[in-house]
Amino acid sequence: MTTPADPGVLDQVREKLDLLRRLDAEQGFGVVIGDPVPLEPLPDLPGVAETYRLFDRLEGDNFRFVAPEAIRSAAAWADRPVDPDDPMGSPLPVGYELHSVPPKLRGDVPGGAPIYLDVSDLEVYWMDPDDYVFQYEHPDEDVEFTVLAPDIATFVNERVLGPGYPELVATVIGPAVPDRRLSGGRHAGEYADNWRRLLVAAGLSS
Repeated sequence: MTTPADPGVLDQVREKLDLLRRLDAEQGFGVVIGDPVPLEPLPDLPGVAETYRLFDRLEGDNFRFVAPEAIRSAAAWADRPVDPDDPMGSPLPVGYELHSVPPKLRGDVPGGAPIYLDVSDLEVYWMDPDDYVFQYEHPDEDVEFTVLAPDIATFVNERVLGPGYPELVATVIGPAVPDRRLSGGRHAGEYADNWRRLLVAAGLSS
């Protein structure tokens, strides 16, 4: 299993981001790939700030990933709100789906349903919002959630920037969404999702 701060994985993420930035600049996919940002490591979250310091924002048609405010400094992490009644242990949102948010509203909200980081074991997981509410109301009941990666660096490397991206879309948004194609325009017949088109052009996903 990859360790949360495996430098080899972080190097792969850095190289992929450099490639994707070049391709987007050349071909104009319409995605957002932010620049590196200075974030100090947090002892409680090994690998998290180290991953997010490689970009300040990643955004395509279906997802937005921005460094959570809670990890931008040790003080911010110490002051983050923690709900003692949260049955999931107040996980950290590390990204949001955008599919459910109308394009005109995306500048006003962080996103739709969040993807979470378990702050205890550092796994990244997806949980349907309705199941989260159910868990609050019925804390003794088991609910379904899907572990997406053992840590945030692996998640970004494999699920956001790699071959696991279509599966991420299917898990979070729906199984019919990944393979939707454009019916017209200069990209007719290609994937409707601009992030997937970028990954395909880079040879990082199918």
